[in-house]
Amino acid sequence: MKRSRWFAVMLLLWIPCRAEDLFDIKPVADGVYAAIAKPAYKVNCNAAVILLDDGVLVVDTHSKPSAARGLIEQIKKLTDKPVKYVVNTHFHWDHYQGNQAYPSSWPAGVEIISSEATRASIEQRGIPRIRHQIVVLPQEIAQLRADLEKATDPKQKEELRSNLAQAEDYLAELKSMQVVLPSLTFDHSLVLHRKSRTVDILWLGKAHTDGDVFVFLPKEKVLVTGDALHGWTPFMADSYPYEWIQTLDAAEKLDFDQVIGGHGDVMQGRQKFELWKGYFGDLLSQVAEAYAQGATEEEAQKRVSASLVPKYSRDFGPEYPKAVTGNIAKAYQVIAQR
Repeated sequence: MKRSRWFAVMLLLWIPCRAEDLFDIKPVADGVYAAIAKPAYKVNCNAAVILLDDGVLVVDTHSKPSAARGLIEQIKKLTDKPVKYVVNTHFHWDHYQGNQAYPSSWPAGVEIISSEATRASIEQRGIPRIRHQIVVLPQEIAQLRADLEKATDPKQKEELRSNLAQAEDYLAELKSMQVVLPSLTFDHSLVLHRKSRTVDILWLGKAHTDGDVFVFLPKEKVLVTGDALHGWTPFMADSYPYEWIQTLDAAEKLDFDQVIGGHGDVMQGRQKFELWKGYFGDLLSQVAEAYAQGATEEEAQKRVSASLVPKYSRDFGPEYPKAVTGNIAKAYQVIAQR
């Protein structure tokens, strides 16, 4: 595609998506797109859409098959090529639960790729978490109904109605969903060599989970990071905080200009890498100091929050003051076990 034509495509696509669309499609290079998830009650992750010579590679499949089908319809507006490869960056629900939409849309064959650790985690932890959601979601739905009955503000009522409908639809979908496991796994790296581009699929170490993979396009200088790096506050419940810093160091050494994270907008350069590594370093050192002084987990949460919230709220956004307490708890537990 000539450069002028590519810029014309960018101008056509870089517009807000229609109300029924779940993703904003943003071109980041010739034949490479970020599918940025719109806000939803049951969150969807971002995806990367990479056009190959004879097909398409998609990174991550969101929280449910209907969301994946929504992206599939948007992909079909970009190309008539079939999706041949899907990558699951890790085992969290909002990144793999839409897997079944792809083989059902292209029965001729879709290879679902992940690290070996991610496939094992989907089996051992992901599937039980789906069953857990099915058990607890009716309580959440009942609470939403109760909140709606008590609400008087029209804007709040409209939001609660939307959330209630989304929660009910999500529960129904979970009950009928088929978990499709990755069909192709690797330990450290898998490389797709095509005439038009090379795609490096890399496990660089433990981070957000034990199986996070990065998808790297060396020619286009684009890096896809899943939840190992994104535009929101880091979620640390299943993480390996000390190793996470080392893994980000390894990823940062790759030659990239743009980053498609698991949530938030497309990122430029390495600033977010430095932010996250600095945050993890501050978090771990301050929690370790509180632990060494005999603080309980609750005491450490209060003490360390008082230091970290003023420093990082501007960078991580309004959700950070609430999220940081969970991150401190995780760091405390990791330090106590070392």
